[in-house]
Amino acid sequence: MKFLSIGLISAALVASVRASWLDKPSLVTYWGQDSKNGIDTQLPLLDYCDSNSDVIVISFTLGFSGGALPILNLAGTCYEPNFPGTSLLSCPDVGKDIKACQSKGKTILMSLGGAVGNYGFANDAAGEAFADTLWNIYGAGSSNTRPFGDAVLDGFDLDIEGGGPTGYAAMITRLRSHFATDSSKQYYITGAPQCPFPDAMMGKVMDAVSFDAVFVQFYNNYCSTTSNSFNFDTWDKWAKNTSPNKNVKVLLGLPGSRAAAGSGYVPFAQLSPIVKNVYSTYSSFGDASEVYANTEVSPNYETAIAGLVHGLSGGPAVSSTKPATTTTTTTTAKTSSVPTTTPITITTSATKTTTTTTVTRTTSSLPTENTGIPCPTNGGFCANNGQYACAGNSFATCNFNAWSVRGCPSGTTCFSTTDGGSIYCGAGTAGTCPSAANARIASPLVPHGPIAKAYTSSHVTAQISVSEATASRFAAVINARRLDTTTFGTTVIAQFKVANNVRVTSVDQGTVQQKGNQVRIQVQHEVETKAVLIRIEGTISDGIFIAPSVNTMTFS
Repeated sequence: MKFLSIGLISAALVASVRASWLDKPSLVTYWGQDSKNGIDTQLPLLDYCDSNSDVIVISFTLGFSGGALPILNLAGTCYEPNFPGTSLLSCPDVGKDIKACQSKGKTILMSLGGAVGNYGFANDAAGEAFADTLWNIYGAGSSNTRPFGDAVLDGFDLDIEGGGPTGYAAMITRLRSHFATDSSKQYYITGAPQCPFPDAMMGKVMDAVSFDAVFVQFYNNYCSTTSNSFNFDTWDKWAKNTSPNKNVKVLLGLPGSRAAAGSGYVPFAQLSPIVKNVYSTYSSFGDASEVYANTEVSPNYETAIAGLVHGLSGGPAVSSTKPATTTTTTTTAKTSSVPTTTPITITTSATKTTTTTTVTRTTSSLPTENTGIPCPTNGGFCANNGQYACAGNSFATCNFNAWSVRGCPSGTTCFSTTDGGSIYCGAGTAGTCPSAANARIASPLVPHGPIAKAYTSSHVTAQISVSEATASRFAAVINARRLDTTTFGTTVIAQFKVANNVRVTSVDQGTVQQKGNQVRIQVQHEVETKAVLIRIEGTISDGIFIAPSVNTMTFS
């Protein structure tokens, strides 16, 4: 949207600047998009700087294509005025908060991109020109149009959801040349790729230039944390073997609440053993308004995860102080917040070797996945009647304490749902043998399950992930992203075919029509976007759920 790292910065560098958040278990929070979407639910930045977060990522800067000034969107926190003759906001109060937060030891980054807005570069020269603009308006450069006044940010996070990779490697290289001119502080470049590897937008960029950390979004996709296709090991191998920076931290990105993403939210009770097993060094949550409003665990999700992460290396006690409840009232209409699903991020260092312990999931009667579990075989013993499990390209059902194994339809393989609670058949590579219907709490270095086949055209790439499935119902997410420099319009139409036993009955923010096997979905958005999430639900008349075929998918 992650690995553990201890002391990966050179001694000389540590001696010359203040200690880096990369050197210790840290908490990263996104702020700026009011993802809770309530009245005054997003407090000023300063309120979150008294929290347990070590790094705060401001989101988003968008609407960029070269050296011209971009667009800054902070939802209702700052929506006027613009600098004369531009679309760039002037937010001096946020600038004061940035400096106050930095004085408290917080690292403040700016996130570029997001799902909304038309951004991207035609060539490397445009990327370099934008790097100069970023340095002048947010860094230690000079400009008459600095949104945060004389506040100097600590770096940039790339959340590139669409538009392709052109120009970003050149932009980062140019930014690092600017960073080298200011020895007064340490600057950072981070990214937020989606978990399917390689990321369709940032994969080539991440192979070409150095990132300090990547916040991999393990949600809204088949490779979510609790599925059998959780691919932490793939990202670990990339960090160790391919990344230009072999000390890069890979962070496990998760939504800060159920409402913050289409799928992939992990309740704290489930997340805690996963974090301990992976031995996360860093955590970053969804938008701060969601994290603090999420009271699924007391006093809120942010405080609970902070205690978990900071406690991994015997860090300081976590404060339970909540942000101040004082709010400000405005009479002017707010600017629409940018729809987004920013990550929480949990990291363990790609370079640290740790002993992992398999943790039994006590909230389920299903056994924890373990590399020692053999594939179910037809007629073999099983303890949990009614349980489903994957067996390579087949699936097994436990009936009268004996496995009944059947093959998935031709061209498909067996996946677990992203909540880890059931299974389905979908297009992809052959899966691994261990049962898919379990929480993925085993070592992150264990080879993961099947890789889903993506829909790809010259303009769009899309993944289908099934978040839950029962004997009669299912819920799934279609995650579509633009590969070109245009955007999806305010009306998005997706069409695909489903199996004979499947009927799509509803879609969030849209309508659905189905004639036989052919499904047509129309979704409405207030603004044009680089990426769309389409959550669908439906019924299963009999048998196992079979995911829609990506080979029949079209977008318009």
